[in-house]
Amino acid sequence: MRDVEERSPGITYQQLLDEDTHPVPDVLRLESAVSFGPDEFPITRYTTREWHEAEKEKLWSRVWQYACRADEIPEVGDYYVYEIVGKSYVVMRSSENEIKAYPNACLHRGRRLKDYDGRCSEIRCPFHG
Repeated sequence: MRDVEERSPGITYQQLLDEDTHPVPDVLRLESAVSFGPDEFPITRYTTREWHEAEKEKLWSRVWQYACRADEIPEVGDYYVYEIVGKSYVVMRSSENEIKAYPNACLHRGRRLKDYDGRCSEIRCPFHG
């Protein structure tokens, strides 16, 4: 590890948070002046099945996910199908100022609800109608 003094051009992450119209949790304001250089992690962390399985189990289900941009579902009823490590979610604009995400499976039989991005007035199981 080494201290970092250089940074890319443009506004900083902290400046971006300052411009947010909603209160930003303190935890998002934590900064580190430590950089992990490109050669400090072995390439196997990115290429082996073992690391992939460990990340599936210990990481991806416990961290926030970037599913889609708000402008990808601009109208009420627009939805986006988000897939990650064998799980599927429907991200839907439920009102003008609200976006929600749901498991992409029927509660009764587990049938997939949506296969593609689109628009609908309600999410309905294809099996149950």
